[in-house]
Amino acid sequence: MSVARIFKVENRLAKVARSPGGKTVEEAVRGAEQRIESVREQCIAALATKADQLAVLSAGDRGAGAQDTMKGLYNISNAIFGVACVYELDALAEAACSLCDLLHGFRNGETINWSAVDVHVDGIRLLATGRSEGALSVLAGLRKVRARFVSAQS
Repeated sequence: MSVARIFKVENRLAKVARSPGGKTVEEAVRGAEQRIESVREQCIAALATKADQLAVLSAGDRGAGAQDTMKGLYNISNAIFGVACVYELDALAEAACSLCDLLHGFRNGETINWSAVDVHVDGIRLLATGRSEGALSVLAGLRKVRARFVSAQS
């Protein structure tokens, strides 16, 4: 019978973490924030493109393949939500989240109310232009539409 040998494995990550130098948490966060800010213009410009993609997709298949259309709409709206949140575009983030909620509710086989979807897509397109006038009334309308369908689906 052979004797068991025990090997101690060096944890390189722990060794690096304990080594002097590197970055503090504050420095790492500051660096991340700077990188996020460095792509602000490109990301915000992409929001209008994403909103246009929503419009094209929502005008597409509304028949038997509607589930695929809804999945695509959800994914694009979720991407808009993420970018809008990062750059504190609160109205756009709320509108995109509202569309996601609406679409999620229609996934359970209920008849899709395309008018409700269209209103959300139009609202997102308007808010993605960066103009803030009218944002409060757009959001108020979207909240009413969402409340009508999301509460009915629950």
